[in-house]
Amino acid sequence: MTTIKHFIFLLGFLTSLTLSAQNKQVGKAVDAELITLKTALNKATVLQDSQKIAMAYLKLAEFYNRLHIDSEATKHYQHYLDIESEKDTGFVYVKNALGAINLDLKKFKDAKHYLQQSLLVSQELNYSKGQAKTHALLGSVYEKTKAYKKALKHQNISLSIFKSLNDSTGLAITNENLGSVYEDLEKYNVAYKYFKKAFSYAENGRSDIKINIINNLGDINRKSGHYNKALSYTEQALLLAQETQNNSQIESALKDLARIYAGLGDFEQAYQYLSHQSIVNEQEIERHNAELVSAMQVLYEVKEKEAELKLLNKQNQINTVRQYIILVCAVALLLALSVGFLYWKKKRKHEQHILEYKQQLLQADLDKKTVEEAALKREIDIKVSSLANYSLHIAHKNKMLSDVSRTLSNLKDRNVVLIKSKLIEITKDINSDLSNNNEWTELMSYFGQIHPDFFETLKKVALNKLSSSEMRLCMLLRLNLSSKEIAEILRITSDSVRIARYRLRKKLPINSKDDLQAYLLNL
Repeated sequence: MTTIKHFIFLLGFLTSLTLSAQNKQVGKAVDAELITLKTALNKATVLQDSQKIAMAYLKLAEFYNRLHIDSEATKHYQHYLDIESEKDTGFVYVKNALGAINLDLKKFKDAKHYLQQSLLVSQELNYSKGQAKTHALLGSVYEKTKAYKKALKHQNISLSIFKSLNDSTGLAITNENLGSVYEDLEKYNVAYKYFKKAFSYAENGRSDIKINIINNLGDINRKSGHYNKALSYTEQALLLAQETQNNSQIESALKDLARIYAGLGDFEQAYQYLSHQSIVNEQEIERHNAELVSAMQVLYEVKEKEAELKLLNKQNQINTVRQYIILVCAVALLLALSVGFLYWKKKRKHEQHILEYKQQLLQADLDKKTVEEAALKREIDIKVSSLANYSLHIAHKNKMLSDVSRTLSNLKDRNVVLIKSKLIEITKDINSDLSNNNEWTELMSYFGQIHPDFFETLKKVALNKLSSSEMRLCMLLRLNLSSKEIAEILRITSDSVRIARYRLRKKLPINSKDDLQAYLLNL
């Protein structure tokens, strides 16, 4: 177990060394792409070419959609529709994209509205591929809302159209969708057949679709209890995901492998894969955050420059008006008074615009800080998860050493005197290792980094001085661990934990009906 632990920590350390450089490269690529797209939009606007403007908005929408900045993606898709009012295949494509965004956001009513508009236009145009994609998305909407009959109806219509078009990619996706519906209905044999069909169509197609289908084949075999087949499929999915550097699919495969080994009873292997999955998940979160923060930074800078340019233009207009007023005043006082009144009115309007632009700058700055705060919260959540995992590792280690100590103690009476003395010496060494407090010091240090004021606040509110063991118990309760897990960490019985909790309650200002753990979590 110690070797596995060291391996996982080493892998995480090496990954963190390369992650910073990768994030910088990702950020530069996102910056360059956004600047290129914005430049194309500005050029099209200067040329007043409505078709190029519409295409620029569409590409920007797809860019934000890829980064999951849904508000910006939706806004740019709407700009495209405002310019390209003709109901053609582009209209169908954009409405399907808006439906998919709202499906991901779980706004199923809005998603259905966009998709029904898309379906109506694609039917009027006799646009078969558009109809097939829309039916597939509608099927997914009904699946998420647990309307499985309607989901199967739309997916089967989509499947029929893709068959007539001989579209292997569409057939692969639709068969996978049907398998997913039957998986939700717990009809695993039917789901497996559809996943197999999906794989046959995707075998020579896009790698991301192929990997996802293989993962589904592994998962459906795991749920059916066929762990060896599940293991084969999932390992194949992991290998393909690693070859294509698809982190989301790598994470999914590692999670499924952990579940499979847990089902096989090999909890050590399950723990190892789960730890690998946690590392990949952290990498993916940091990569996505790097893309998101970089895009928002560039977006903020672009908006700031646009606002500054508008502000400068308005200022130039004000200067022009002033010069005009001076010339007019030289001609006639009456005319100067009239023009002065108009100037005052325009100046007030311009200043109002300037105030609005400044407010837009402040709002852009606030949006940037909101993104940074969200990224910081994700980092804290990761650290809390690491702390809990470390606590469970201590419990596992203590349990293992206790079992070894007990076994050696039982053997000492069955052998000769020399062996007996040696076994006694080994038992003493193990018990000495179990009593080592270094891990407690390290754990409390981790805890103090995440909850720096917890112990000080606890000492202030306590009615009587708390012992070191009571402080440890408070820390473990604050980590939201169960009495069983606490007993394993402290190497005591569950009854001893219950008595310790009872004594702790007497030293804290808590009512008899209130929950001790809830009180500490809210402290």
